[in-house]
Amino acid sequence: MRYLLTPITMFIWYLLTYLGLYYGMVLMLWMFSLSWIWLIIGYTFLIGIISFLVNSLPALINFLILKFYRLNWFSIIAHSIAGLLGIIYFYYFIYQNPPTMVSGNESTPMLKALWNQSWLKTILLIIPFIGLQLGLIYQGIFSPITMKLEENENEY
Repeated sequence: MRYLLTPITMFIWYLLTYLGLYYGMVLMLWMFSLSWIWLIIGYTFLIGIISFLVNSLPALINFLILKFYRLNWFSIIAHSIAGLLGIIYFYYFIYQNPPTMVSGNESTPMLKALWNQSWLKTILLIIPFIGLQLGLIYQGIFSPITMKLEENENEY
């Protein structure tokens, strides 16, 4: 019965990886729109909330999915491929539809517009965004494999 659910859980894994990257980007852009006082007061708090929403909740769901399959190699490889496809599709989507700022008839790439508006905010927010991306890449692709290898170590 568990293996009949594999396509559904792979799709959930794919969505968690893809949407985690997407909402991480959206929430970092939202933080950029905050005034300096709110950014100074709540920087670590807001980064913590964003990383919890983007990394921790999907990690818990992924952990439960892998425990449901009892860390079977087939399910681990299948879910790692689904995570890889989610990551590739996110970057392909951003490549095909680059985020731009539109002002009148003029459109500017998002990163350039953010840099022109405030280079310091851009630097402060790009560092946690890169960390969120790397965390999701590890969680979506490599975490299942390391869980299986750690389980094999514990058996011996």
